[in-house]
Amino acid sequence: MITKDMTLADVVKEHPNTIGFLNGLHLDYCCGGHDPIEIAVREKGLDVEKFLAELNAAAARQTAQQDVHADIESFKELTVNEMLDDLEATHHVTGRQLMAETEELLNKILIVHYPHHGEMLTRLHHLYAGLKAELEEHFAKEEKLVFPLMRQHPHPDKEMLALVQELETEHSGAGDIIKEIQELTGQLTPPADACPTFRRTYTVMGQLFDDVFVHIFKENSIAFPEYAEQV
Repeated sequence: MITKDMTLADVVKEHPNTIGFLNGLHLDYCCGGHDPIEIAVREKGLDVEKFLAELNAAAARQTAQQDVHADIESFKELTVNEMLDDLEATHHVTGRQLMAETEELLNKILIVHYPHHGEMLTRLHHLYAGLKAELEEHFAKEEKLVFPLMRQHPHPDKEMLALVQELETEHSGAGDIIKEIQELTGQLTPPADACPTFRRTYTVMGQLFDDVFVHIFKENSIAFPEYAEQV
């Protein structure tokens, strides 16, 4: 049973099928998922006992999140090196594809819808550019520096653990930008006059955010702690 003293990261690690429920409430289980549930939920202005009842019900249900559930469960069974390979082959590839598609769509709606939504779209364009740069640089750092060093040094020293901690700090930066975008767009809610391209932009952006959240969760709560235990 899930209790108020557990963290959201712990919940997702044990019950990956709760991701959809947590996403629906915009609760952070990756970058900021290490506060006890009682604190995290109260900060959102939610009733703790009601939330726990609904969360436990969500954990017991078979949901459309079963693919994510199976993915996380299988990821937990990998060795550290296999985890790194998997992250590069899945989330790094998918993330780059979704970033490219989002950028193309966002540039289109910035031009077409500028007369009526120029201020919001300009801010969104600026925030997204920052997020894309943050993720691209982060992926490169993982692929070309930190992950190769982790493979070369299976038993980390202080310097290696510090490098891994830097990655976790960068995760928080990306998570903060995503939260800004969600607030700006009303949780990616298209305006009433949105065309199909506008709606598609928000859909793909949402897919990117979901992928980033699971990616960060796998690293912060599974891969990196497992590596740290190899000291």
